[in-house]
Amino acid sequence: MFSLATWNVNSVRTRLEHLKRWLKLRAPDTVCLQETKATDEEFPYGEIEALGYHAVHAGGKGRNGVAIVSKEEPQNVTIGFPGMDDPEAHERLIAATIRGVRVHSVYIPNGGSVGSDYFLYKLEFIYRLREYLEAHFDPARDLVALCGDFNVAPEEIDVYDPELLAGQLCFHERERTALKLLADWGLFDTYRLKHPDERGAFTWWDYQFGAFKANRGMRLDHIWVTKPLAERLEDVFIDREPRGWKRPSDHTPVVAVFDL
Repeated sequence: MFSLATWNVNSVRTRLEHLKRWLKLRAPDTVCLQETKATDEEFPYGEIEALGYHAVHAGGKGRNGVAIVSKEEPQNVTIGFPGMDDPEAHERLIAATIRGVRVHSVYIPNGGSVGSDYFLYKLEFIYRLREYLEAHFDPARDLVALCGDFNVAPEEIDVYDPELLAGQLCFHERERTALKLLADWGLFDTYRLKHPDERGAFTWWDYQFGAFKANRGMRLDHIWVTKPLAERLEDVFIDREPRGWKRPSDHTPVVAVFDL
């Protein structure tokens, strides 16, 4: 079996003890991290390696940063969109081959505010993801996993109040339409493969207004895979426990298990 997880830790240095605790508790084979908020020099390689994991990281001085942490040493690491000139993508996308799977940790931009230039960049980033996938992989043959904070809730079932949130950031129709381009290429939402009708299954909750306790959240964190991996999917679950720890990330991990 191969357990693959994703988690927006909202600062790997602030949440390092949480990460270490969770790695000991769940022992995933591989976990993709987002929003590390660290430069490569600041990333805690040593403390992660002390737990028996290898780590590759792509960060910067901003609020971004992505990593892949794995029991097996990641191979053929790439950062950003190969062949595409997008400096910010170097802090938002990292890929590596692990156990024959091309694993990607992605942090899609939040978008700032609807209609802003940064919102348009968010859409462009998703389009570039589609172009990158098309250029490098065959979805019918290759084992590809896209894991991370997509900053988009795909369907009405993925938010606590679709009427209230309609047209809002992370649930805007233009974002959801853009995300469907990835599904149309050949990626499957692992959570919905196993839980097609489940409501209230969220991965992010605002820090304010008692949102977590009231379960007013959104499903923004995803593990999407090509058909050959989808056919080997055994289980997938949202691990809410870390969101209840002291000083948590506003996101919680998602874990998928494959028969590999």
